[in-house]
Amino acid sequence: MNDSDKRFKERWDSIRNGGRIRYALVHGAGFGFAVFVIINLWYLNDKSFSEVYLNQRAFEQMLTMVFAGILGYGTIKWWMNEKIYRKIENNENKKP
Repeated sequence: MNDSDKRFKERWDSIRNGGRIRYALVHGAGFGFAVFVIINLWYLNDKSFSEVYLNQRAFEQMLTMVFAGILGYGTIKWWMNEKIYRKIENNENKKP
């Protein structure tokens, strides 16, 4: 096993112990919020910060993106990392 696989496996072991829900909440919410901020940066050319980020529409948009991040990004990344983890474990078990 190379160093990057070993680091990934150790890191993922500790993240895995926290559980899928916690992972999705933390990483998915962070991703959704980052997407919300980045998408709305475009509108700062024409409007003030408060008009873009501090209103009811922005709040609803942020909640939607955070929720989508939790369900979408968090779930997909968990699945992808589990697949990588199992592949590393399988390769590790195949070696004599």
